[in-house]
Amino acid sequence: MSNYKNQNTDSYRPNYSGNNNSRGNYNSPQRPIVKHSGAKHTKYFPKTGPNAGVEQHLTSGWRLSKGELISIRCVTTSKSKLGDKGWFGSVAVTMTNTKTGANSFHWGTMEEKSGKVVIDSMAMVINPKAKNGGYSGTFLNK
Repeated sequence: MSNYKNQNTDSYRPNYSGNNNSRGNYNSPQRPIVKHSGAKHTKYFPKTGPNAGVEQHLTSGWRLSKGELISIRCVTTSKSKLGDKGWFGSVAVTMTNTKTGANSFHWGTMEEKSGKVVIDSMAMVINPKAKNGGYSGTFLNK
């Protein structure tokens, strides 16, 4: 007899009642998939301040880093100028650690059409158009 296992037996069929993982261990309990970052893009018209009545862009994002939540806010300012290729320069980026309350400020560039923000000094991108609700984190070289 060969070591061939009959594919029609129930012992061979995997349990498809839960999510499958890539390791092929179908009968073990699964951990839920947890999202580690996200981003959204909005446009608004401020009612007061130096940019009153001028369309502004806001990209907000979040990221879990070492168990701490980092909140990211990217806003166009009066210094933000739209370039020929559709990117704003001088976008104000504020990052806040919600656990410790520590703030950091950086300058970035923002694409007008998608709201994607790139912070070159930190090698970071905030992309609201990424799958599953956006991405905030380091560059992904492909």
